[in-house]
Amino acid sequence: MNLLKSALTVQPGKQFELGGNQRGAFAVQARNVGNVPVTLAERRADGQVVWLGTFRPGDAQTIRFSAGSAALVRNTAPSPAQLMLVVTGAKDGLSMAERTPQTP
Repeated sequence: MNLLKSALTVQPGKQFELGGNQRGAFAVQARNVGNVPVTLAERRADGQVVWLGTFRPGDAQTIRFSAGSAALVRNTAPSPAQLMLVVTGAKDGLSMAERTPQTP
């Protein structure tokens, strides 16, 4: 199986974006291995953002994303967030970036 494994650190006040340009669907198996919660969302191919909830320390979940959508991990805590990710599915064109989140 073709996997992408990553230890992810999201700095305070930042948002990590995974995907958005890929032609196929992908899944993310995520585990919060840090000490701070993060919020998870999906930005769909049409630009609509759907908030998926809070991911607390110790939480683990597999989330599926459609073609052209992006996983958003936001850290509003005053210290860095740490996650372990395993990505499967369409990884060609899968972009990764840390950004300052835009407020709606």
